[in-house]
Amino acid sequence: MLEKSDEIEKIIGYTFRDKSLLETAFTHSSYSNEYNVENNEKLEFLGDSVLNFVIAELLYLTALEDEGAMTVSRASIVSREPLAEAVHRMGLLKYLRIGVGVARTRNWSTKFKSNLFEAVLGAIYLDGGMENAKHFVYNNLGKNIAENAVYDYKTRLQEYKQARFNDMELEYKTEDNGRKEFVSHVYIGGEMLGEGSGRKKKIAEQNAAFEALKKLNAI
Repeated sequence: MLEKSDEIEKIIGYTFRDKSLLETAFTHSSYSNEYNVENNEKLEFLGDSVLNFVIAELLYLTALEDEGAMTVSRASIVSREPLAEAVHRMGLLKYLRIGVGVARTRNWSTKFKSNLFEAVLGAIYLDGGMENAKHFVYNNLGKNIAENAVYDYKTRLQEYKQARFNDMELEYKTEDNGRKEFVSHVYIGGEMLGEGSGRKKKIAEQNAAFEALKKLNAI
C-alpha cells in the first residue's frame, strides 16, 4: 500500500478514483523485483506518448512556425531536464517505492526523475482522461513551454478577447522584480487573469497570456 497518497494527490493536483494506478505510478522496477508487484514502466511508456500528444496539439493550435520548428520546440519541451526539474520541484522522489539497492546508491539521475513524471502522467490519463492529463502538463511545464515557444500566446489571447470580450480592454503590466527577472500580469476588463515571469519581458508576457488562456479554458 502506498503511503501518504492523499499528500501526493495534493501535490500533483489530482485525486485518483483508482488508487491502484497511483500506487503503480510510484513503484520502481527495483521495488517490484523484490516484492513481486507491478511497476510503473508501462505507465511511463503511456505517459511519454500522452505528453508528446499534448504538446503536439498545443503547437498545432498556436504555432506560428512550420513543422520543422514545431518539432524542435516539442523536443525541447518534452526533454528529460524540464520533466526532472518538475519532479524535483514537487518533491515527488521521496514517495517513490524503490528497492534496497537503489535506495542505497541514491543515484537520482535526470532520466530516473523524468520517468516518474511520465508514469504519473500516464496514471492520470488512465484515471481521469485527457483533460486532466493536460492540466497536469500545463501546470508543471508551463514556464518551460513559454520559454521554448515558437508560437504567440499574446496573439491568441488577443484573438480570444476580440471574439468573446470585444468591448473590454486587454492590458499587460510588466515590471522588473529586481532579481534579473520580469513579472507580468495580464488583465481583461480590469480583471487579472494571468501572471507570468521570465528572463525577458516578452517571455514574462507570453507566460502571463498562457496562464490567462488556461484560466479561460481556451487551450
